[in-house]
Amino acid sequence: MDLMCYRYPELHYECDIEPELYEAAVPNFILQPMVENSLLHGLKNKGYRGTVAVTARATEQGMEITVKDNGAGFAEGKKAAIDAMLRHYAKHAPKLEGNSIGVLNVQKRIKLLCGKQYGLSYTENPDGGVTAHLLLPLEKEKVQ
Repeated sequence: MDLMCYRYPELHYECDIEPELYEAAVPNFILQPMVENSLLHGLKNKGYRGTVAVTARATEQGMEITVKDNGAGFAEGKKAAIDAMLRHYAKHAPKLEGNSIGVLNVQKRIKLLCGKQYGLSYTENPDGGVTAHLLLPLEKEKVQ
């Protein structure tokens, strides 16, 4: 993100992590695709003008990491298609057509490594853009 913000001066990045979560275990290869989606699908068509904000909070269910952008938001019908894919993640082939493979891989990794009660979901922001929600267990030992 530092490199992207350097390259695109009107791109901003915020990170807000509760201090008690600094040592929390997070599976590998789940955060980068979410940040990349915010950049490529949310802010690219806006000339990389906007903000990507990453937060991590402890919840009753575990830990929630959010990646929020104020980009273009979902195209018509795209959120419903992604929601259906995330619900039925186990029925999808490892290789998808289109550009949802990172989203599907993240969902599958979380479900496999952390349990079926955890996973990825999306909301549309009232002021524009999209927020990815990653619900993970709150553990201190490393998760691969």
